Amino acid sequence: MSDNNNQTGDSDKENNDENKNTPYQSSSTSYSTILSNIFTAPAEAMQQVQENYNVLLPLLTLMTATVIVFAYYYVAVDYQWYIDHMVEISAGELSKSEQEEAKAVFSMMSQTTMASITAITASIGIAIVFVFQAVYFVIVSNITNDGFQFKQWMSFTAWGSLPALLSYLAMMVYIFSSSNGQIAFETLNPLSLNDLFFGFDASKGAGKMLSSIDLTKFWSMYIMIIGYQKWTGKSMASSATVVLIPFVGIYGIWALFL
Repeated sequence: MSDNNNQTGDSDKENNDENKNTPYQSSSTSYSTILSNIFTAPAEAMQQVQENYNVLLPLLTLMTATVIVFAYYYVAVDYQWYIDHMVEISAGELSKSEQEEAKAVFSMMSQTTMASITAITASIGIAIVFVFQAVYFVIVSNITNDGFQFKQWMSFTAWGSLPALLSYLAMMVYIFSSSNGQIAFETLNPLSLNDLFFGFDASKGAGKMLSSIDLTKFWSMYIMIIGYQKWTGKSMASSATVVLIPFVGIYGIWALFL
């Protein structure tokens, strides 16, 4: 009997020693791991996002990157050329006197002021887009009864949009490589479909629409499709339908007015 007790005591001691030597395993994945997996293992990343539901990290990352890129653009661009170009692409809608007035208005704002206004507005615009996307998914959730709420979908859309960081990086390289600073705002993204494949006038029509779509958008849509499938257990076809409806709807309507 005493031998059994001794064996039990020894076993408990060994278990305690093992527990002391075993490192603590966090119940949630680190944000840096999720960020890395978004680019290397998106299915795993979106499953990890479901555990954390963090919104601020990806949102602030994208907003900060937006501020940096647009601020850098306005600091690097030939500002007088920029003013002339912006008025020129609107020349078809403006009379000569209106063009001169427009140039005068632009000239009243310093390069720094323009950089600040555009960068802040663009970063806030990202947050607004995420809100609209999250609201869309909430509406779908109410229809399908999958139980996910606004915060979860905000996290979903923010993390799924992180491939846009590659577009920002490409823009930074493009701006840096400019020798004279004469970079049109509408051609700023070298990963856009228009820049890569079509070469239309990016200031109007199909060129403007194609310039707003870049390769990272397709990557984001893919991440969201597999993420939606992981979160809800829906089929890949159903997940693709839910994720792509807003994109197809927006650009379909836009195409009708070209």
